[in-house]
Amino acid sequence: MLNKVVQSAYSWITLVTVVIVIITGNAFYVVSTLDELASLESRLFSTNRVINAINKLHMAVLRAESGQRGYLLTKDEAYLTDYTITLNKLNELLEEVEAASVESDLPEQEDNIEDLIDLSKAKINELIKTVELTRAGEYSEALSMVNTDLGLSLYDEFDLRYDRVDATEREAQVKHLDSLMRLRSDSVTTLIISGITTGLLIIAILILLRLNLRETVKHQRDLEEYNEELEDKIEGRTQELKLYADELSRSNRELEDFAFVASHDLQEPLRKIRAFGNRLEAGYADVMDERGRDFLQRMLNAAERMSMLISDLLAFSRVTTRGKDFSEVALSEILDNVTSDLEIAIEESKATINAGSLPVVQCDKTQIEQLLLNLMSNALKFRSEDTPPVISLNSRPSTEEELEPILLKDEYEWVTITVEDNGIGFEQSFAEKIFAPFQRLHGRSAYKGTGIGLAVCRRIVERHNGVIKAFSEPGKGSRFVITMPVNGEPFATNSEGVVKHVS
Repeated sequence: MLNKVVQSAYSWITLVTVVIVIITGNAFYVVSTLDELASLESRLFSTNRVINAINKLHMAVLRAESGQRGYLLTKDEAYLTDYTITLNKLNELLEEVEAASVESDLPEQEDNIEDLIDLSKAKINELIKTVELTRAGEYSEALSMVNTDLGLSLYDEFDLRYDRVDATEREAQVKHLDSLMRLRSDSVTTLIISGITTGLLIIAILILLRLNLRETVKHQRDLEEYNEELEDKIEGRTQELKLYADELSRSNRELEDFAFVASHDLQEPLRKIRAFGNRLEAGYADVMDERGRDFLQRMLNAAERMSMLISDLLAFSRVTTRGKDFSEVALSEILDNVTSDLEIAIEESKATINAGSLPVVQCDKTQIEQLLLNLMSNALKFRSEDTPPVISLNSRPSTEEELEPILLKDEYEWVTITVEDNGIGFEQSFAEKIFAPFQRLHGRSAYKGTGIGLAVCRRIVERHNGVIKAFSEPGKGSRFVITMPVNGEPFATNSEGVVKHVS
């Protein structure tokens, strides 16, 4: 019967409810105590600030008056040193007193402090006037002004108001301290009660857990038997998946071999078409009319385009099948090689190449050269007619935002490489389309090419476990952002893939 009670969901729900109620009650009490403590500390801080501020102001008035009296009696400028320093700090002291009055939790203090400030200003003005009269040589007038007892009357009113403010604040300070001590005493009592109840609750939970342990052991044995049966099923399923994976890998290899063989074999009839077409063009151009020559030229152009498409298709398939082992390569060295290959195009277009500091990475040197060559060739090709091309290459550590979609982000050290130009650009909506094989945004008559270059770029970057993205606006150039590992390895050695998703 007891075991059934222990195993009953309702009994555990009741116990958990009691625990939550006690913990919640304690939490609310602690929070309210902390709030009250913070409030008391704030009030004490306010009273201390008011007391300190008016004390500073009081001392400042006394120092200024002392300097004034010494100067009037001796006419020695040395007495005005402390007087001048005090006057320079007076505005700051008045602002401090005014700010303290705003924070005071005693409503009547604001009027008292305002009167205190006005009296201090009046007193200081009286001191300044007598000093300035003396400096101007009108000592008798300054002395008569002192003898009117105006300054003494102002100081008496100032001192009276100071004493009133100080006494009120100190009285409030004593009340706040008493409240703080009372709160401390109540907190200790409540903490003791809370500790006792929590201890009893822990004991009750331990007893219930002990009673429940026997049934748990039985359930554990049942689970172990079930796990053994499940492991056998998983092992069988794993063998099936391994067979499917091997079959898929073999199928991929066959497809790659087929693409290579088909592309290679297609070149032979194309070469014959072009060869016989060239013979027709060279030997029979005179006997053909204009229409026949046009047909012949179209046939040769189509054969040439087909040959380029097949060559590019081979290059696309060889990114994976003909990839080399990774080695440590300086990207600056690769950039020098690419710049040398494009030397004539750079000179003809009067292009400027700006390169920042580039890292040393583990990569397939030939493929990374192909990557930079394709990107820079596009920058030179898709340039504005009236503006010389400017191509900038830079690198920096990758950001968390850039690494978020990458599955292997925790396994490598990452770098982001940007290739930016000032060319014709394109609509951002085409940023994914340009990486698809044989996709073009412009007609063949405007710009030559098959549209495979950027597809090869993406495949190269993905083989390096990286991501490439394009950002552009029409007429404002393009920016290609490559995020790849510094210490990477070929994609084929990882089973997870490159990214979660590419948006």
